[in-house]
Amino acid sequence: MNQYETCPECGVPRSISLLYKWLDNGDFVQAANEGARMAFVECGNLDPIFSTIGEMIGVPLDQIIINIVARGTQLFMDRLIPDELKEMIRNKTVDFEAFTQSIIDLCFLNGYGRYEFAGFRYEKDENDYARLRIYKPFSVLYACGAFAGVLSASVGGEHFVDHEEVSPGLYELTSRWTEYPDVLKERMKLKAYQPRPGGLELERCPSCGAPKLLSRYMWDAEMGTIHHRDTGYRMAFLGPGLLNTVFEALEWELGEEIPGAVVEAQRRISRGGFQPLDLSAGEEDLRQALAIRGLGNLKEFRMDRSGLSMTLGNSTFYLVLTGLVQGSFESLHGKDSGVSWELSEDQTLKVEVEARS
Repeated sequence: MNQYETCPECGVPRSISLLYKWLDNGDFVQAANEGARMAFVECGNLDPIFSTIGEMIGVPLDQIIINIVARGTQLFMDRLIPDELKEMIRNKTVDFEAFTQSIIDLCFLNGYGRYEFAGFRYEKDENDYARLRIYKPFSVLYACGAFAGVLSASVGGEHFVDHEEVSPGLYELTSRWTEYPDVLKERMKLKAYQPRPGGLELERCPSCGAPKLLSRYMWDAEMGTIHHRDTGYRMAFLGPGLLNTVFEALEWELGEEIPGAVVEAQRRISRGGFQPLDLSAGEEDLRQALAIRGLGNLKEFRMDRSGLSMTLGNSTFYLVLTGLVQGSFESLHGKDSGVSWELSEDQTLKVEVEARS
């Protein structure tokens, strides 16, 4: 069983306040690298978004998503794994399984599921493989891509990952060598985040320094999951830059209808009941809810039965958030709606939802 020390006052794992740093503009970053923005978000909608988009445009997206996440994860992990360690892994002078276990420990803490390394072969030929078992992954497609990306960053090359549900909720992931499409190598870039002051402060736990709002969430050390204590929604720590890049790469591959398809997919999911943000709770509560998730700094919010207007500074996950707000409005008021959104160069998101009569 994976274990970690929790704060006796707020119940949050102490490692969280060491790994992540909440800033004052509705954002938080890796404590060791402020150029790496993070988000703490409900994750039960990710695979449904991907499958809904695929149904809408008539194109299976599973392998495309896995390849995009793999390339993005490789770019991300390349920054984190020292060149000396990469060389030791590739020369087999360091235990690859021990290296993998250090990453698995982070997967437990970040809410990715219960991970177990299940063997590998590394002789630098076509019979090589690595195998991972995950019980209740936060996203099957994302997990496959991330596994491939970590392998690329550590042992080099490019990797295809197949997945099979071997029992209810238990997935076995197996890798083999492959090559990614050229577009992913040429166009995918992960931009370093540049924090800006915003004047939005979150109340802190006096014992561990983590935001007090994190006490509303429950970590399960054995299962590698995080849930909101009240809503029951599952959470995960993710790099929003990677998910934004996934949607950008889908647009390169499949066309300019993808942004609208992402918004529409999330609208359907939220209209159907997935509503992690309570739009009726009041502007300040909504501002805090967005900030603890690292989604941005709420500047303006207005809602009545005729529609909704929102301005969110320093935003991220903007397509998913737009669809979530629209679908939640429709569910709350029992009305269909139209939506428009605009994202400025400084990442200020403006969303307008107009109810249809």
